[in-house]
Amino acid sequence: MAASPPDFLQSFWWTARGHEIAAATKQPSACLSFSDPVAKKVQAGQALFNTPALLGGQAAKANLSCASCHVNGRDNPHFFVQGLSKESGTADVTSSFFSLVRANAVEDAAHIPDLAKPGKISRADNDTVLERFIRTLIVEEFSGKEPSAATLAALASYVRSIRSCEGDAVQARSVRDQIALIDAAYEGLQLQSDPATAQLLIRAIRHQLGLIHERYAGARFATQRQVLLESSRNIEALGEESDVGLRSGELAAWHRTFKAEFAPELIAAEPHSLYNEHVVSAALKKGR
Repeated sequence: MAASPPDFLQSFWWTARGHEIAAATKQPSACLSFSDPVAKKVQAGQALFNTPALLGGQAAKANLSCASCHVNGRDNPHFFVQGLSKESGTADVTSSFFSLVRANAVEDAAHIPDLAKPGKISRADNDTVLERFIRTLIVEEFSGKEPSAATLAALASYVRSIRSCEGDAVQARSVRDQIALIDAAYEGLQLQSDPATAQLLIRAIRHQLGLIHERYAGARFATQRQVLLESSRNIEALGEESDVGLRSGELAAWHRTFKAEFAPELIAAEPHSLYNEHVVSAALKKGR
């Protein structure tokens, strides 16, 4: 089995050949369980979990985030990278591709675990072993920068909240997924006094805008893509401040404009975009 070459969706680089349509249009269902006092922390963690910048190194260059393997915090049965996977749904995280620290020169790809299921690491609220484990993953397995305590706390809060949903095990992908993650990053920014975490959350927003951008391909969506680029540049400028909180008013204005003026247009146009299974299928046939 070979990995599909990068094409019109960046995720095809780590998608098993023949799995493209399913990977592009379906995802494992997941529900979050948390109390109101930690809601914004969970949202910040969810946004960070979906941010390649968190991992750094080769993973970030390939636009891989934690969520690339753990879609919605679950697993990813379609994941496959030549040299890193033995079959779809597996990954070798001790490969030198990611980090020389954990590299063991052995092909030992393992099945990607579902984070909604109990694991070896305690997720008790009063036990910081999860934070330490996440820090090791970022720094040692993926050669990422040392995460701040606030970043680790947010990620751990999100992981602790992941649950499987009752009913359907799979749900459709939608532009609403990216919009929800933009909202999550924005809400997470409301409680951030830590500049490093705030900068990552800004990058999280820009990453989701990029994922939307690639789904609205073709001449009919040229205007939408231009607005997305401008939105990304505007939010990047806000993130250049060492203290994003100093520009909280501008950030709020950006978010209001995006939600009120642009998000509804994207949702309305979604049936004609690469979120639609038939559009993806037609694009794949054309590309081949």
